[in-house]
Amino acid sequence: MRTPALVLLTALPAIPAAAQEAEAPPIVVEGEKRQAEEALTDLAHDLAGNPRADRPLARFEKPLCLMVAAGNPELGREIAARIIDNAKAAKVRVRGSGCSPNALVTFSDDAQAQLREIRKSGRRLFAGISAREIDAAMGARDPVYVFQASRETSATGAGIVASPEAAGPNGMPGPENRVYSMGRIKREVREDMLAALVVIDNGAAAGLSPIQIADYTSLRLLAPTGEVDVAEAGGPRTIMALFAAPDSAPATMTRFDRAYLAALYRMPRGSFSREVLRAAVRETASGGADEGE
Repeated sequence: MRTPALVLLTALPAIPAAAQEAEAPPIVVEGEKRQAEEALTDLAHDLAGNPRADRPLARFEKPLCLMVAAGNPELGREIAARIIDNAKAAKVRVRGSGCSPNALVTFSDDAQAQLREIRKSGRRLFAGISAREIDAAMGARDPVYVFQASRETSATGAGIVASPEAAGPNGMPGPENRVYSMGRIKREVREDMLAALVVIDNGAAAGLSPIQIADYTSLRLLAPTGEVDVAEAGGPRTIMALFAAPDSAPATMTRFDRAYLAALYRMPRGSFSREVLRAAVRETASGGADEGE
């Protein structure tokens, strides 16, 4: 179980934050060809980071409070507005101005160097994130570094307590779910996203549209994600290919990208990853959640 997240803003450049109330660019809905369920299923598992089938996926249960820090304030406002628009489209609750941020997007001229310095100094980006997790994020293929803090709770929101009788690593108490009603239909455990941080290299973002950056970042902030390989010709596409193949990447989130976010936040609390991904695949294959390219 991870403790609540604490973002050390001083570890990154002090640059303006974009207001959440900025007018969001419209989401243009256009046609996109239907895809076979088998290909979509492969994409779904890669995009979600190949999660365990019988575990819930983390999502924000508390309202989203977003901050976007960018050297160009106008660009930051446009990106922030689009992320908020994407969140609302997925039925994520959103707070207004004056809230304490639990989601941060920031840009850096040399993110790797900054993260290495933080790692070496012993300071933390998030409370509870270990040096090993920082190392894992720094090993990303894409020039984007993602940190998410989450906590396992009961489906009602009560915390999973530590118990001396439940064996944990290194002789420490492990988590014990003190929920006594069990069932195959009712989910007893959920994974709450507490905070998310996305750091993007400025150089890699050059030449990309604000909508592309915002749509890619929306997935990385709001949902568990993993890096995906470039899709084969004619195969299902995703905005998650943005930095791997910027010249051929979609101009916006694809049908599947939106279906994944919609399923994650529409499904009952504690739904297993296999249930969320199956719902996203079926919705996409049937032609739902259209989004233009």
